[in-house]
Amino acid sequence: MPRRTSPFRAPFPRRLLVRIHLDLLKIDRCITPWADFPDQLDIIEVMVLISEDRRYFRHNGIDWKSIARVLLGFLRLRIHGGASTIDMQFVRTATGFYEKSVRRKLYEMLLARIIQYKYSKIQILRSYLSIAYFGSGLYGVNKASVNALGVSTYGVDIVGAAIIASMLVYPRPLAPDDKWLAKISRRSGYLLALYPSFKQRFEKLPRWDAV
Repeated sequence: MPRRTSPFRAPFPRRLLVRIHLDLLKIDRCITPWADFPDQLDIIEVMVLISEDRRYFRHNGIDWKSIARVLLGFLRLRIHGGASTIDMQFVRTATGFYEKSVRRKLYEMLLARIIQYKYSKIQILRSYLSIAYFGSGLYGVNKASVNALGVSTYGVDIVGAAIIASMLVYPRPLAPDDKWLAKISRRSGYLLALYPSFKQRFEKLPRWDAV
């Protein structure tokens, strides 16, 4: 009987299923138990959706319109931002899979689609914000709010909410400088200008997502 010269590797489908199972366990550990209560969004959550995923309640984990826009921009040699949804960002953060590759993006999309069958959109949004990276040593929206604004998320006003949402795009460095502050100011001003046009979209949640 010939001796094996390389480590045993399970067939690809089995390896993929095991990987999915393990990553879903990681995601499940990041789900906030009380995330469905209350069922109305607060000002920070609204600002984050305006900034990161304006069609959040209109897609099932994958925003095909954004993907088409990015592909079209690529063909035209123009940059049109990313196509990652909140669901995909949550998957990436919970699993720690940050590899910059098409394989990672496709796998992220697959998991983002799968979790739609287990968790509500509110659970996904709030669980993501509870672990999201806002800057050096700042994980979770409440820690970011206390550190950057000096108040918990319950005491944040509309301007503060725009600043916190901007920190997802421009995480706070260990030693904030004028360049970072200018980026935050520009981004938060942009979100404040958009807020009146989008706030009604998130004032009443879809019937199927409410508690």
